[in-house]
Amino acid sequence: MQDTIVVIPPYPYNITEDIADVPFKDCWYARPQLFFQCYLRPSGGRPPKNPSYKIGPDDLMYNLVFFSTFEELELPIHGPMEDAGILKLYEPGPIPCLYIAPFDHMVGRVPLFPLYLAGNSTPTIPHKFSKHKASGFPMGCADSASSDGRRGSSVYEVNTWLWNFGRGKPRLGGLTVKETAVRKVTARKDQADRSAETRRRRKADRG
Repeated sequence: MQDTIVVIPPYPYNITEDIADVPFKDCWYARPQLFFQCYLRPSGGRPPKNPSYKIGPDDLMYNLVFFSTFEELELPIHGPMEDAGILKLYEPGPIPCLYIAPFDHMVGRVPLFPLYLAGNSTPTIPHKFSKHKASGFPMGCADSASSDGRRGSSVYEVNTWLWNFGRGKPRLGGLTVKETAVRKVTARKDQADRSAETRRRRKADRG
């Protein structure tokens, strides 16, 4: 299963200045489907001088992510989970909600776990809640009445405790997230340098 991520909605928010300006409650929970690059031409942008070229002088390259979203499950349930404010999500279906956003609109991963509601045998919306579709899960579906029939939309809970208290073990070497990222970049650069040196020696030997 792909990681679940928090995504800043493509519109109307902009994070180029300060990500803190985006209210967290307005962010989306999503599952990335495809990462890709493409060129976009501004309105009035110049086309390529050569007809065989695809990219014009004013075109801008963007790193984008194609993703499907989860929706909040709102059912008339009262219990310890609801008292603790646990967020419940469902996957829209049978038609998913698909969007495209800039890659840097991805904020981080979400600890998502399957949720079994009302003693259900599968982590899907139980049939007993089918009458609440319009208000509780308008873009999803509940289980059919038959025990061996079609299953409803998958449901999940956001593990707030895991999210709040972080990793289950310390980071290797006690490094911060930033220090770990720098170490990875340095290691990749060293590997690239060694590979380049190996290719240079082999070329010299053949010569």
